[in-house]
Amino acid sequence: MMIQGKSCTLTVAKDGEYYPLPYSEETVRQASKGYALPGVIGIRNREQTIITGRTIQGCVVTMLEYQNVWALFLLLFYYKEYFDLLVDRVAEKIVYKNLTIKSFELRGENGKPLHFRFDVKETDDTYTESWPIGLPSLKWNAAKVFIYDGHTVIADLKTLPLVYRFTLTGNYTEKAKYKVILYFPLCEDYFPTLGRIDKLKIMLDAKTGVWLDLYDLVALDDMADINCADTVLCYQTFYITGKVVLNIRNQNECKTVVL
Repeated sequence: MMIQGKSCTLTVAKDGEYYPLPYSEETVRQASKGYALPGVIGIRNREQTIITGRTIQGCVVTMLEYQNVWALFLLLFYYKEYFDLLVDRVAEKIVYKNLTIKSFELRGENGKPLHFRFDVKETDDTYTESWPIGLPSLKWNAAKVFIYDGHTVIADLKTLPLVYRFTLTGNYTEKAKYKVILYFPLCEDYFPTLGRIDKLKIMLDAKTGVWLDLYDLVALDDMADINCADTVLCYQTFYITGKVVLNIRNQNECKTVVL
């Protein structure tokens, strides 16, 4: 099930604060869980499914912008703590209570908006409830979303000519695990053919001073330069063995979230 529409709203609630998100799409739903009861040979009855309960699963995709970047990264920082998700699908209004973060993905493509996806995970205290009486649907106040610039990525103090796409992912199981995939032209002039990067800086929005610092990146595969007249596009995956740091620095704020 995928819900999209200009009239729909999507809001994250945590610690009494509400954060409306730029609506893109969401697939959060209740799925049945149980087991199959096979039919008996010689008797005309079909296989039956015994429902033992319901589980909540799915993901939310939103665009990254100044009003939500801090709240979203705090969800990742407190990934074991509960939050609520208020979904107004016009035909249905529902509140998912006491969810946690299962994983996330931040992706950017040169010249296009940054998109942030997080997968939800239910807990023993998770349940759904009807929309509270008197609570309005909180629409996102339109603001400028972040546009990724592939010419602002810095690896070990060297500005790379072009990283035309990147994907940063994190999974939360027993402990947090992060990795980043960088897409670039295969040429030493564009990308260092190194197996390790001590610090990678990805600018999310230069105007408002928002960027990511990734520390101690170890390449999954080695890269090799080639002699070719045409541009060859490729990618390289790095495991992040150090910290993932969100920085916000401008005249009004000086904030940091360390994952």
